[in-house]
Amino acid sequence: ISSMLATAIYLSITATLTTAASNNYYKSIDPTKPLLAQLKPLLQNHTVISYNEDWSALGQVDRFLNNKCKAPMFPDVYSGNCWNSGKTNTPCQCGNYKKEGDCWNREHGWPKSWFGGFSAGKNAETDLHELWASDGYVNGLRGNLPLGAVTKPTYTSSNGAKIGPCASANAPAGNCFEVGDEFKGDFARSYFYLSTTYNNEWKCCDEAGVNGSHIKPWMEAVLRTWHKNDPPDALEIKFNDAVFNLQKNRCPFIDHPEWVALIPDF
Repeated sequence: ISSMLATAIYLSITATLTTAASNNYYKSIDPTKPLLAQLKPLLQNHTVISYNEDWSALGQVDRFLNNKCKAPMFPDVYSGNCWNSGKTNTPCQCGNYKKEGDCWNREHGWPKSWFGGFSAGKNAETDLHELWASDGYVNGLRGNLPLGAVTKPTYTSSNGAKIGPCASANAPAGNCFEVGDEFKGDFARSYFYLSTTYNNEWKCCDEAGVNGSHIKPWMEAVLRTWHKNDPPDALEIKFNDAVFNLQKNRCPFIDHPEWVALIPDF
């Protein structure tokens, strides 16, 4: 596919992915003016879900990650498995794991150690735009690795997530975690949401890919590419709607992916 055609398809998709709920939600936003200052208070004004409530909430929202699982089971972001929401109906919540497919847990896509630990997140620690159902084994392998391209993986999960030496331009030495292709855009938009919602709220930390709430240029370049190459689809809009129903805020970069280009740096 030519870059011109890809761009045309991208613009066509982004022009049509709006809902009545999102149109009303953003009625106070003027995209001709700086967006970060406008979006932050809008996004921060949300219902805070408890960490315990997140177990069942993830089962409700992450069923829209893809169509590979038969309800009431739901998929996760780090493997090709399907899961049950309870603690006893296997495959279920972690639990102990020895291999991929043993159990699922709650993954902070932006690792909580990057904002100083669970209690320092200013509500990011339970934010449904930040938490994902994830295969426990793969989640453990990822740890707090930055997101980036991996060309010589030491591990590849059943949905194509990779761990290995960072191959992205200007990435620091060490390993990266490359999300599977179907979730690259989802993670990028989650990171843009977090950087906007919690802008300058975190006092910690200077890591390989972020410094506080700010994404470092090398990783931001990766995420912008992922966002463009994997634009939001109808399922991701349903995911956003499901989060809105529970948390009462939305990810603007799902509803208006063109706004990413209007923000010069996250």
